[in-house]
This record gives sequence, C-alpha cells and structure tokens, in this order.
Amino acid sequence: MVKDDVTSDASKGSNTEAMSMTSLAATTTKDGLVSENGNTYYYEKGKQLKNTFKTIDGKMRYFQANGVMAKDYFYQNWGHTYYFQKDCSRLDDGFYNNWGNAYYFGDGGVLQKNRKVTVNLTSYWADNNGVLTPQFDNGVNRYIINNHIGHANITYYNAIPENITGTYSGTDDGKPNMIVVHETANPNDSIWGEINYEKSNYNSAFVHAFVDNNSIIQISNTDHEAWGAAYPANGRAVQFEQVEVYGGWNFAAELVNAAYYTAYKMKQYGMYPRIADGYLGATLWSHHDVSRYLGGTDHTDPDSYWSNRAWTNFGTGYGMWDFTMLVNYEYALLQ
Repeated sequence: MVKDDVTSDASKGSNTEAMSMTSLAATTTKDGLVSENGNTYYYEKGKQLKNTFKTIDGKMRYFQANGVMAKDYFYQNWGHTYYFQKDCSRLDDGFYNNWGNAYYFGDGGVLQKNRKVTVNLTSYWADNNGVLTPQFDNGVNRYIINNHIGHANITYYNAIPENITGTYSGTDDGKPNMIVVHETANPNDSIWGEINYEKSNYNSAFVHAFVDNNSIIQISNTDHEAWGAAYPANGRAVQFEQVEVYGGWNFAAELVNAAYYTAYKMKQYGMYPRIADGYLGATLWSHHDVSRYLGGTDHTDPDSYWSNRAWTNFGTGYGMWDFTMLVNYEYALLQ
C-alpha cells in the first residue's frame, strides 16, 4: 500500500513538471520575423504587424492586412504603385520587367508613369501604365524599337575544348569583368562557316560566341578565357564576333542579338553596362577600344562594319555609344 502511494506521488510530480514546462513554452513572447505555415510574419513583443511598412536589415518590407510579409507583390495606395520583390524587399531605383515590357521604380519605390526617365545615360518615356520606351537619338536604334525587333535565344555548341584555357587570369576572382565586341571582317562567310573555322583552328585564336541576324551561338564556356583580343583583354573579357550581314533589317536584328548577348553575360557575371571611353574599369569594349586603351592588339573592329551598314541602310552613323544605349535597354529587360 505504501509502495502504491509513493508511485502515485512520483507520477504527480512528473505531470506537474511537464505541465509547468508546457505553460512556460506557451507563454514565450514572439518577437521579430517568424515563419508560420509557409508564410513570414513580424512580431513586436508578441503583437503581429499588419498593413504596415517596416524597414528590416536596411530594406523596406510590407506586411499585408493578414500579417503576411509581401513577396512578389504590387502594392497600390495614395495613387502610387510599389513592388515588393521575391526577396520581399521594396524595389527602389531599379528596373522591373514582365509581360515583355520594362518598368522603372524610382527613388522611394514608386512606379514611374507619364514622364521621362533617364537611367545610365539612356532616356525612356514611361507611359500611363509605366511601360518604358527608349528615346533613342540614333536612327538604327529607333528603327529597332519602332519595328519591335526581338532577339534570338542563345544556342550552345561546344566547339572549343574547355580545358584549353583556365579561368580569367586578369581578375581577382577568376570571373570576367568586361565584354569585347568583335566583327569577323569576312564579307562572304556565314556564321557556321566562321564557327567551323575556329573549331579547326582554335590553337591560333577563338572567341566565346558568334551572332548574326538570326542566331546567337556560344561555342566556348564563358567561365574560361578566350583568345580573341590578346592580353591583357583575354584575361578579363567575354568575347563574341558579329558575322557580316546585308540589308537594313538584318543589320538591325544582328545588333539586337549582339546587345542581348552582351546584356545577358553582364547580368550573369554581375556587371553593369559602362562604355570604355578611356576608363580602364569599363565593362563594354569594342576591339578598337582594346587597341586604344589596353594594347596588345591593333584591330579596329567593329567600327568600319557598323559605319558602313548604318550609312548604307539608314543614312546615319553607328558607334559604341549607340550600341551601349541598346545594351542598356536589353539589360533593363533582364532585371
């Protein structure tokens, strides 16, 4: 009988302790960001924030009426539109693209509408819906926009052995920090003719990719150096060649493909378009720029090719500043 009493008392003590711990856990005050049922909420001393803006880690967040932190979400109020990105931060001073269009959210996160917007030396008109249209001065670029000429997709064809070169010897992290634009200077060859030639002669020289009016074909891994503009450029640059094409539409379409490939690679490696006008830290170079500012080569492409095709087909010139404007727009569409 005594034994039974002792067992009963021990059991009571154990249950009391368990209840006390459960009660303590239940009264723990929530504070800060909390993940619940696949959503994120924010608490301040147990009180959940709702329909509230909150700066967290230096970035503006928005907690909706149900308390859920906004993610990939458009918020409209006071006649303005804001966008909270996939990382839940408000998009400030940056491009957003969707539905085949580019938009710009300016200082304070507000969508720009019915006004001129200038970003990275390129001007746009933001219409009533915020859709950006580049305001190009150059006739070739205006032709591209007015005719809605789009880019080809990138095709990958392994023509160059990957182990022939290593990562980039001229950068601190082994990744490229510039793009070099070339032109083949061969008026009678096709894109596949050029690719097959480099496939057989890569020990002499090769680039990473070729473009024409219909195609963007990458033939070498851009994580490794190419041999297209001598050193020091080879140790820093993704390099591609434009094949010579004829006719206004074809030339314009080739420029779009070239600009898209340039923007795509810049986005991939964390670059931002910056023309090489003597600044050695620039990201966008012609082969001629390399000859003038970096050395190791004496080529002047693609100057003559661009000038000839632009004047013949459009009665205007075309140079690296014009190409940079086009790259800026393609870059905006990738944001």
